[in-house]
Amino acid sequence: MKEKLYYLLFAVATLPFLYFASTQVQRWLTKAAPVAANLKINAKQSSGMIRPIWASFAQGGEEGPGMFQAVIPKMKALNPQYIRIDHIYDFYDVVKAVPGGYQYDFSRLDQTVSDILNMGATPFFSLSYMPSVYTAGGRVIDKPTSWNDWSELIQKTIEHYSGKNDKNLNGVYYEVWNEPELPQFGNWSLSGEKDYRLLYSYAAKGAQQVQNTNQFYIGGPAVGSYYPQWVSEFLDYVSSNHLRLDFYSWHRYHTNPNQYLSDAQNIRNLLSSFPAYSSIPILLTEWGIDSENRPINNSNIAAAFTVATIATIDQVTDQTFSFELKDGPPPSGGAWGLITHERSGSPLETKPRYAAFQALNSLRGNKLSVDGQGTFVRALASKNGDTTTVVVTNYDRTGNNSESVPLSIEGLESGSYQLILNYPLSNSTIISQVVSTTGRVDTTIPLLPNQIVVATVVSTGPIAKLVTGASNTAEDQGLTLSSGRYILTSPEFELRPKGQIRFDIKPAWAKSNDSSFNILDIPYSTASGIINRLFLAKQKKSNGNVLTFGIASLVHEELSLSIPIDTWTPNNWHSINMEWDTNHLQLTLDGKEPAIVNTPLEIRNGSMLSFYPIDATIDNLYISLEGKQQIERNFNENTNL
Repeated sequence: MKEKLYYLLFAVATLPFLYFASTQVQRWLTKAAPVAANLKINAKQSSGMIRPIWASFAQGGEEGPGMFQAVIPKMKALNPQYIRIDHIYDFYDVVKAVPGGYQYDFSRLDQTVSDILNMGATPFFSLSYMPSVYTAGGRVIDKPTSWNDWSELIQKTIEHYSGKNDKNLNGVYYEVWNEPELPQFGNWSLSGEKDYRLLYSYAAKGAQQVQNTNQFYIGGPAVGSYYPQWVSEFLDYVSSNHLRLDFYSWHRYHTNPNQYLSDAQNIRNLLSSFPAYSSIPILLTEWGIDSENRPINNSNIAAAFTVATIATIDQVTDQTFSFELKDGPPPSGGAWGLITHERSGSPLETKPRYAAFQALNSLRGNKLSVDGQGTFVRALASKNGDTTTVVVTNYDRTGNNSESVPLSIEGLESGSYQLILNYPLSNSTIISQVVSTTGRVDTTIPLLPNQIVVATVVSTGPIAKLVTGASNTAEDQGLTLSSGRYILTSPEFELRPKGQIRFDIKPAWAKSNDSSFNILDIPYSTASGIINRLFLAKQKKSNGNVLTFGIASLVHEELSLSIPIDTWTPNNWHSINMEWDTNHLQLTLDGKEPAIVNTPLEIRNGSMLSFYPIDATIDNLYISLEGKQQIERNFNENTNL
C-alpha cells in the first residue's frame, strides 16, 4: 500500500502486417526485435481449472469505516475473492487502555468487514499498524513496549473473525504488517533494534494460541519489493524457530510484466532451500503499473498492462491483489482506484482497469495453454462447456505497436460456431458465424496499441452441411440452408439506404411445390418507428410460382416485385441479385432483364439478416452497402460464415 496513501474498427489487411523500419519501438521485454504473436490453442489440452489469481484487491488507508459502501455493487460485479485492508489497528481504534490492561473493540472494523462480505469477498487483513497505546512514543510504526501485548492482539483478532463462536469466517488471511522496510512504515529490518523477525515471531505466537477457530492463514512479510535477503534470511529465522508461515507475500509496482515473473521465480527458488516452506503459496498483495499518483493509472495502458501481467505470471503466483478498489477522497485522493470516489467530479465512474478485470472474469472452466504469444501480445484462454474464450491484449507503453494477430483454435468438434470479438475498452463487438469440418477455427484479431479483446467461440449446433458449390468443382462448397437458420448481425451487417445482396441458390424443392415461404428477411425501423422488413420469398400466386422481393410490415406486404420461377427445376443453380436505394427496388434472376419498381423508400436501421431453413443451398454471397463491399462468403472449408 502506498501511503501517499473507437472503438476504432480497422479492416484486417489481406497482406501481411508490415512493421516499418523507421518506427522506434521501446523494447521493454527484450532487446531483440519484437516478435509478432501467432496464437495457437488446443481446446482439448487443459492444464486444470482456471485459477482467478487476478480476483483480489487491496485498498489503501485513506478512509475508515464506510469507505466501501458506495462501491459495493460495482465491486460485487467483479466477483472478488479477497479484499485486503491495512491500518486495521490505528484507523479503527481497536485497542483502548483501561485500568489493569487493554480493552479490544472491533465494532468499527466490523463495519468495513461487513462491506467486504457484502461484495461477496473474504477479508484479508494486513495486521497493521501498532496501537499507539502499545508504544513508548505513541507512534504507530514503532515496536511495542511489550511484545506479549502484540501477541495477544493478534490472538484476539483471529479469534474475533475466524472464531466459530464469533464472526465465524473461514479462510481469512492475516498478513503481518505492510511494507515494513520502508521508512514511512517503520524502517524495520532483519536485525537490530527494530527486527521484523520479532514482529512476526510474536504474531505467529498469538496465532498459535487461538482456540475454536475455522481455518485461517498467517504469513508475511509484505515487503514493498523483491529483496533476496527478505526471503532467505527471514525464512532461515522462521525455519530455525519452527514458526508457522502459511504464505509468503511481497509487493511490486513496475511497468514490465516480466519483472513480476522474475520476482515470483526468484522467491520460489529461494523458498526451495527450506523444505517445510518450499511449496507455500506466494502472494502478490499489492501491484500496479505505477506507485505514484500519475494519470497512467487511469489509462488504457494500465488496463492492457493488467491483462499482460496476469497472462505472464498466471502459472507462478497463487494470488494477486491489485491496488486499489477506489480512489481516495478528493482533492488528493490519488489515481490508483478501479472506481472514482463518490465525492469526485465524476462519482463512482469505472476506469479502464475495471474493464480489464471484467475481461479476465470471462475466463471460466478449464484453463487452456496459449502458444505463440509475442513481445507485446499476451493471452489467456479457457474452455467452459461449448464456449472457448481467449483474452488477448497488446500492451505497449509507448503506443507504437499495432498487430493483426492470427488466432487458431483446434481440438473443437466439427460444427457451426459464433465468433465474437469484444473490445471492452471501446465497448465494441464484432460477431461472425464460422463453420468448421476439421474442428479448427481460425481468425485474425486486429489490435491497436493497448487494446484488449475477449474472443469467444461458441458452438451453435451441428455442422452446417456443406455440399458442392455453384462452380461444381471439388474445392468449391455451398451452404445447405436446411441445416438451420443462417444469421448475419451487427456490427458486421448493418442495413443502409442503398445496398445490394447477391448470391447463388440451388433449390431442392420439387417443381410441383406450390407452398410459399421466406428465403431471407431483414427487419428494420422507419423514422416514425414502424417496423418493416426487407424480404425475399418464394410465393405461389395466381400466375404460378414466383420469387418476390419487397417490403412488408408486420401485417402485410407494402411494396413488392416478382419474377416467375416455374421453369426452375430442383438441384440447378440460379443467381439472385437484389438492389435498393432511396428511389427504387430491383430484382434480377440469372442475369436477365430486371424487375424494377420506382418509389421513394426509407430503408435503414436494420442490424440482422436471416436466411431461413429452407430446402436449398446457397453460395457466393456478396453484400454491398452504400457502394462498398461489406460481406463476402464463399462457404469453403473452415470459412467465416
